Amino acid sequence: MKARAPNFIVFMTDQQRADHLGCYGNRMVRTPHIDHLAAQGVRFENFFVSCPICQPNRAALATGQMISVNGCRQNGIPLGLDSTTYADVLRGHGYRTGLVGKAHFQNVSNIPARERKPRGRGVVPAGDQTLARRNQRDTADYSQEVRGSWAADPKRELKLPYYGFDHVRLCVGHGDQVEGHYTQWLLDRLNGAADPRGREQALADENELAPQIWRTAVPVDLYPTSYVGEEACAFLKDTDEQPFLLVVSFPDPHHPFTPPGHYFDMYDPAEMKLPPNFEHSIRSRTDLPATVRKSYETGDKNPDAYWPFHGDADLIRRMIALNYGTITMIDDWVGRIMETLASNGKQQDTVICFMSDHGDYMGDYGTVLKHGVHSLGLIRVPFIWLDPQDDRTGINNTYASAIDFAPTLLQRAGIQVPIGMQGQDVLAPDAMDLPVLIEDPGMEVYSDPEADSSIRTLIHQGWRMSVFEGSQLGELYNLQEDPFELTNLWAHPEAQTRKAEFFELMVHRQIALRDKSLLATNQA
Repeated sequence: MKARAPNFIVFMTDQQRADHLGCYGNRMVRTPHIDHLAAQGVRFENFFVSCPICQPNRAALATGQMISVNGCRQNGIPLGLDSTTYADVLRGHGYRTGLVGKAHFQNVSNIPARERKPRGRGVVPAGDQTLARRNQRDTADYSQEVRGSWAADPKRELKLPYYGFDHVRLCVGHGDQVEGHYTQWLLDRLNGAADPRGREQALADENELAPQIWRTAVPVDLYPTSYVGEEACAFLKDTDEQPFLLVVSFPDPHHPFTPPGHYFDMYDPAEMKLPPNFEHSIRSRTDLPATVRKSYETGDKNPDAYWPFHGDADLIRRMIALNYGTITMIDDWVGRIMETLASNGKQQDTVICFMSDHGDYMGDYGTVLKHGVHSLGLIRVPFIWLDPQDDRTGINNTYASAIDFAPTLLQRAGIQVPIGMQGQDVLAPDAMDLPVLIEDPGMEVYSDPEADSSIRTLIHQGWRMSVFEGSQLGELYNLQEDPFELTNLWAHPEAQTRKAEFFELMVHRQIALRDKSLLATNQA
């Protein structure tokens, strides 16, 4: 008799570092339900992003391709509608596919990017010949997630299937400033009462005003995390016997830090521990190029935006405490969703995955948020895999990254990996312990699209090397001896052999990750 196709639930958080879970060694944050998943399944110790930014890494997870291949190399470039996602493949094999929460496959802002112009001498090429690739993903079909559009019309709908998902309930935004399908749900629940979202509607708080922090007036049961949880449970209550894929994508714990109700006060900032590299401020580092340091200078001038910025010890402790509050609220909903799954008798047929799209500095180098250097807090993320039909448990030390997720899931479903997907099934008996390559356009491209600000990082065998475009400066860390990345060995004489080895490894890994998705039509 043919084995039943497995169901999949993929829990995804936004901007959560690996060590902000109990199962990853954090003794402060309370995450019993997620920890239980890890105890029953496999916890990956060395799982990394392919890009430490939301939209590109979500594209890498969906397609199994590096961002230089799928084209979504930075926030502001949608994932191509001609891309094949793991959801597309499962749907093609009879799966009921659902996504509730944050998608971020397309742009969420309609702020126009800086114009780019042809270079060199002579006349300007005619029409769309100014572009080396004419399909620029700029049609109406690529503006379905724009936050302002959902605010203006909460009843608008997506064109389905959406990147392989037949059932979608969107959250667009973070903290208590979320739009999408959530907007109409919230308005229906308010039943004419005033909209409680945002800093302007915030409740009084005894603490001083701070960037990225306010005490939300949105009650616990109306907060976006609760919406995502309710929609996930509703999907699971469907009695359809089709195998299913459900992505439960929480917008938290991404900034701004606005956990609702009792979650806001759940953790005492005075008890929060700062990372050992907190005093190792970016401001004092001369081993980083100006393009990297500028990320933090921009954030320091406008800490309520999206760029990394420095904070004093009290501010960082408050942010960590609130971050933990949002994580515990997510954990509570993970428990409720798992209860719903069990009540429907589908737990033994369902593979559970827990992951995040990228991390957060959360005090590393005295900073918070993302962009800039590739510290472990930013690039190392949780990855938990619980398969009731597989008795493997414990820690998996294989080096893996976002591009490995789609092939791993598809192989578990018994489906071959599409041509051009670049990752591997990291749970296969013959899985290779390959170096992890991370691509990052650098923050400068958001103000100057021609900026030479790219960063490439290689992680392997307990070492990290980061190379900065156009600079002789770089980073090299022995993570086994220096897990908090306090001593940059880039220029140390005794580390030059290791650096040369890593440059060679990086070249070979970049060659191996070339695009193979376009098929030859003839042998010659």
